[in-house]
Amino acid sequence: MRAALLTELNHFEIHEMDKPTPHSHEVLVKVKAAGICGSDIHKMQSEWKYDLPMVMGHEFSGQVEAVGDEVEQVSVGDRVAIVPFLPCNKCIYCREGKYQLCEDYRMIGSHYYGGFEEYVVVPETNVLNIGEKISYEEAAMIEPLAVAAHGVMGLDPQVGDQVAVFGLGTIGILSVQWLRLAGVKRIIGIDIDPNKLEEAKKYGVTDTINPLEESLEEAVATLTNGLGVDIALECAGSKITEEQCLLITRKGGQIGYQGIAYTDVVLRQRAFENIFRREYTVKGFWNSYSAPFPGKEWTHSVEFIEAGKMNLKEMISHRFKLDEIQKAFNLTVNREESYNKVMIFPGEDK
Repeated sequence: MRAALLTELNHFEIHEMDKPTPHSHEVLVKVKAAGICGSDIHKMQSEWKYDLPMVMGHEFSGQVEAVGDEVEQVSVGDRVAIVPFLPCNKCIYCREGKYQLCEDYRMIGSHYYGGFEEYVVVPETNVLNIGEKISYEEAAMIEPLAVAAHGVMGLDPQVGDQVAVFGLGTIGILSVQWLRLAGVKRIIGIDIDPNKLEEAKKYGVTDTINPLEESLEEAVATLTNGLGVDIALECAGSKITEEQCLLITRKGGQIGYQGIAYTDVVLRQRAFENIFRREYTVKGFWNSYSAPFPGKEWTHSVEFIEAGKMNLKEMISHRFKLDEIQKAFNLTVNREESYNKVMIFPGEDK
């Protein structure tokens, strides 16, 4: 079989390898589609923290080709999405069912070979049956969809709320779709990319603001009758937007942080004082898991995709074969053109 091995920072090589054999509680999956995550891009721009060589890819789907002797819940031929998170199941947080807070987790695609290869072996507990209605492309987006669900569900938006979403990349747009389904009245999309602002409208954004072109605070005040938004959801991972959330939220409102800034975030006095003067509730969201594992974020994602409530296919902007993976990462890392979700197809078709 073929695998895209990361051998050094942002350098992939296609290697021929032996097809793995599943052990007693494992399944062998033929990978059909695998997405490039924003965290993958960041890792290529900074430093790789894990062993090399490595097969990346933690957003992927496929079909079960073989199962171990003691596998009971998965059958050959099942169409599945892969759950990349491997909790330790020993720490206090795992014992409480708070798997997203596990103190010693491992990830498929970082610690163990992931989806940028033709076949992968994973534990039977880490596959989720997607049935026959969901495409493999859609299934490869269940992981980021569950991440977005984890944040939106944690904020518990109410019907009629007004919500600002900072950063209209994959997680931002998926969050917008969850917010729309929750009955949010106004979804304000905030980004500095005009293309993303325009694209976001077809997913549920009702109003858009480009802070490079107008005053963010004044624009939000105009849209909300001077009150501010009920919820600000940060998905950009920018130290600038991390602070801006604290400037446009109404008294008693909520701020949710999903984006990782990867740098120090220094708050000006006015922004910081708003936390207590306006009595904000500030929440952070990490990963996408809960009990029973992998959690309602994942099962709800499958249900809503199957019901046709999620628009995922239109979010895929680029498709590449496995031997084009270097080209795909060059496009994303170097921002050679505007993109949204970039998908890799380890098989021959794309």
